[in-house]
Amino acid sequence: MKIEITYPSKTSRMPGRRELIGWAKWPFLFAAYICPVLNIATGGKAWSVIILWSLWILWSFSLSPDLVEINRISLFVKFVANAAILLILIDVLLSPGWAVEVVPIVCFAGLTVAGILFFTDIGRQKQNMMPMLMLIVIAFIASIIGMIIWRKHEAIWAMALMGAFALALLVGGASVMGRDFMREIKKRFHTE
Repeated sequence: MKIEITYPSKTSRMPGRRELIGWAKWPFLFAAYICPVLNIATGGKAWSVIILWSLWILWSFSLSPDLVEINRISLFVKFVANAAILLILIDVLLSPGWAVEVVPIVCFAGLTVAGILFFTDIGRQKQNMMPMLMLIVIAFIASIIGMIIWRKHEAIWAMALMGAFALALLVGGASVMGRDFMREIKKRFHTE
């Protein structure tokens, strides 16, 4: 009896990836160590936190990307979330006042691109709706909180627009998917 192996042989996507990570981790670790030390030694604002977050973004997107649930929507949502956090850190730590206007615009653009990626290929992307749904919920909650906190700020329009678009995207996605929307939610949360 001859047994045939039906599984494909394991192939590496990028030859030498482990070696590349091994070489790249030392400059990253050195920068992650030296920046806070220099920041503490020189005093002043906490610019090293921004550099550490930027290093984290660079590392997580280029050298060590996610291997589970890697798709266009989840990668883009991860990028938008990291960019929004970086903008908030820059606002809080270096030059305050402008993130109230900029972060909702970045999130609105992220919702727009995630919606385009989702609605252009619903058949395949309905399985990838969870990252987009999380971005929608976070954007909607953040817009409500932002409108309560900064109700007298001139940038309230950006928060209102982000919240309204997040709600419209949620309703549009649920109506287009119909019963599949609740089916996908049940699959993700294992509810019955």
